[in-house]
Parts: sequence; structure tokens; C-alpha cells
Amino acid sequence: MKKILCILLVFVFIVSGAIAGNIYYAFGDIGQHPDILMGFFPSYAYMGVGVKLPEIIENNTTDVQVLIGEGYLQRLLWQDKDSGENNYDGGAWDKDSALRYNVWTNDLTFRFRQGFGVSPVSGKDLLLLTTGVNLKYERYYSGSEFGPFDIKGTMDGIINSDYDGKIYPELAGGGKAFLGTEIQANLKLDLVKDTLHTNDGFWARIDMKYGPKAINTFADGFADYISFNVNGVGAKTLYNLTNQNGESLVSFILIDRMNASWTGGESVPSFIQGPVSLGRKVRGFNTYTYNTEFTAVNNLDLRITGPGLGLEKLAPRINLFVDCGYGWGRVLNTDRVEKNFLASVGVQVEMSFFDFIDLGYEINYLLVDKEKYTQPGKITTNFTFFLDF
Repeated sequence: MKKILCILLVFVFIVSGAIAGNIYYAFGDIGQHPDILMGFFPSYAYMGVGVKLPEIIENNTTDVQVLIGEGYLQRLLWQDKDSGENNYDGGAWDKDSALRYNVWTNDLTFRFRQGFGVSPVSGKDLLLLTTGVNLKYERYYSGSEFGPFDIKGTMDGIINSDYDGKIYPELAGGGKAFLGTEIQANLKLDLVKDTLHTNDGFWARIDMKYGPKAINTFADGFADYISFNVNGVGAKTLYNLTNQNGESLVSFILIDRMNASWTGGESVPSFIQGPVSLGRKVRGFNTYTYNTEFTAVNNLDLRITGPGLGLEKLAPRINLFVDCGYGWGRVLNTDRVEKNFLASVGVQVEMSFFDFIDLGYEINYLLVDKEKYTQPGKITTNFTFFLDF
């Protein structure tokens, strides 16, 4: 019944936008399950439609969007479910003993966007404010329990139990389901002229997510959190070799990102911890690891883009990077305080589609040997779908 209502709502939204002649496609995100074609095929999609409204401020964006996300994902969590201690043996992490489980996740987002001022870059708002609300519903499974799939997963000690959710609150009640609501807002300053082969300027964005317990206790799982994230990215095209037709043959772009975040709350679910964890932000380490309240990271990239391959905005790209980051404060959902410094270097070899999706492979060398969350050795690898910034 809930799905039918959502479909009808989106249908009304589309029809009203089509009548006005101002409807457009809005992309949100995609995700992968590591055991489905080794994570190379998207198993989660988050997208929808937008409708342009009459301008509140002349020559600035005024619109609303509805996005729907649905798909199958997997999470790999690295703490003891009861104590929150780092679950490793003798200092060397045994990855097979991590809490691995599968998630059928659904998102429904309504958001309003308003621009302010005109950017020096044509067609952009100087500032863009986005506010909205996201409704999330998740079901949790251990491998073959889910429908036709037979995918490795372990929920030992949690699924179908009376787990209290101390460390992983969304899994309270035996990992049956989570249903909650999140208030979202972000403000972006955009001064970047960005093409596939050149990238010059600066952009910055502040993000806020707020999920109070009062609107996150509709199922067995629960949540109570607030998170702030700040991104600042500067880019400069160092060299761009073109042919007689003005088409780029090879370009070199230097890009630097500074990122800082603070996340707190009585019960921070793993789907909030993951994106802000230090292990996620420093490439080569694992998402959900080093999940302290505060993180500060610098990511430096040298992007080398080859010639276009016939289709518009289709080209090979090599990305060389150096990352370093520091995390400190309380480990989320525990009373333990930690300080961690991570650093890595690496290379991403990719094919860029429309300067949007970057399919490829990443090789990382860990400059700081933090073995408790990695297999022994300093080299890690993974597939990529997007550049991180």
C-alpha cells in the first residue's frame, strides 16, 4: 500500500510538472553490493524528477524535487556489537569476522531548492540552498534469507534476537527493520567552471542532517543523530594540449579538497557513520572505520585526462592522489575516546562517462600502517564508480 501511494504521489508530481513544461530528471546516487558482480554493477539507484517553479529571485533557481531510492546493499561493520570495542585479534584484523549483512533499502526524498546571486560561471547560481526531508525504510538479511539471492552474509548474535541496539541502533530488535525520517539542508557556493578536460575555480558546501529520536522510532530499529559536513574544493588546469579543431588531446588538472565533519547524537546509525568515517574519507581504508565525532581530511589529486573517444564527454582518465586525515573525539555510540592519523597514496585508472560516472580500478598504498582494520600489508584495491569530489 505504501509503495502504491508513493507511485501515485510521484505520478501527480510528474503530471503537474509536465503541464507546466518545466520537468527535468534529477540524479541522486547509485550504490553497489560487493558480492554482485564484484560490486561492478549498481544494485541501488536513487533518482527522481524536479519541477521548475516561478522564480522567487530573477535569474536564480527555484524548484522542487522528488527522489526515490531503492536497492540491495551490503554493510561490513568493524566493532563488537555490544561493547563497541575494535573487534580485532592481536592487532591484525580478521576481515571474515566482521559483521557482514545485507540491506534492502528504500528512500523517499522531498526537497526545495533556491538560488541566490549569479555565479561568474555561466548558468550557475552563486549560492544554492537546498532543504528537504528524507523518509528511509530498511530491511536486514543474512545472505540466503533474502528472496532469490544467495549472498554471503553473517548476522550472528543479532538477527532474530532481542539485540538492544547499543552500538548499531538501526539493528535493534533483531535486525528486522528500520523506519525513520531525516531533515536535510545544504548550502553551496559555486565558482567552478568544470568540463571533462578542464576544471578551474572553487566551490564550497555545508551539509546538515538531523534525525531526532522522536521521528526515528517507528520500527524496531531507532536513531538519534545530527551531522555537519563542510567541503571546500579548489581546481586549476595546469596544461591542456588541443588539436587544430580545439579538441583536447591530454590535460593535467590539480584539485585539492579540504573536508571537516562533526557527528553526534545518542544513537547514530551505521548509514550515517559510514560517509563521515575517517576510513571512508582517506582512500585505501575501509568505510565505517575510525568513526570518531570529528574528522578533518585533505585530498590532493592530479587528474590526467586523455582524448575524447568519439562520443561527447567520453574519455580515459588517470587520477594520482595523496590523502591524509585526522580523527578525534568520542567513538560514536560509545564512551571511548580516540585519536587517529591516516595517510595514503594511490592511482585510479578509469573511463569517464559524461564527466559524471568514472568506471575503473583503484590501487592504494597505505602510508600509515593501521592493521586493525585492514588485511596485513599496505596495498589495497577496489573498483570505482565515481570520483570522490
